[in-house]
Amino acid sequence: MQEQKRTVMVDDRREWLRIDDCLLLEYHLVGDMTCPVSFPGERAAEELITTFITKPTEDLLAAHPHEAESVLVPWLKKIDWVLESILQRLVRMSKEGIALPKCTDVNISGGGISFTTPRRFEEHDQLDLRVILPPFTPIQARVEITRVIAMKSESGTDGWYTATRFMQITQDDHECLIRHILHTQAERLRARHAMQDAAD
Repeated sequence: MQEQKRTVMVDDRREWLRIDDCLLLEYHLVGDMTCPVSFPGERAAEELITTFITKPTEDLLAAHPHEAESVLVPWLKKIDWVLESILQRLVRMSKEGIALPKCTDVNISGGGISFTTPRRFEEHDQLDLRVILPPFTPIQARVEITRVIAMKSESGTDGWYTATRFMQITQDDHECLIRHILHTQAERLRARHAMQDAAD
């Protein structure tokens, strides 16, 4: 019984782990089948595709810099180039464009995710979302919106800060998310200590 309580406490603490990050994110309102990503122009579409294809390889090499000289790296970059070319052509052929995860600034925890959206959602709306954790681990979840705040600027409203909580997420995806948060926190802590040591 005591062991069971301890496990619950650990799990509860893990829910509160939280980081700011930039992740590939795609979402849409439950029941709304319209394309979640709108392309304002061909240039924006090309940049979105380039980021989507190249970011996983860049994340992988950043996490393992000693692999930068590997014979596999040119092949990875060649595959990236081929995929990018295919997606660019598909976008040009499709009138509606295609939905791709977009590199988005997020605040993410074991309990939910917050990010800025260009359209206003309402509290209690539900979103289906897909997040790609580095280097390339897609996780899917259904979330409920808990808070929406207009982001004001001199030119008016610059989107809405949208906070959500996870409603449905598989245990495997949740474990991947927690591992990513713990790994990112540890890497940032090591980097801070290295900077402090260098300054001393």
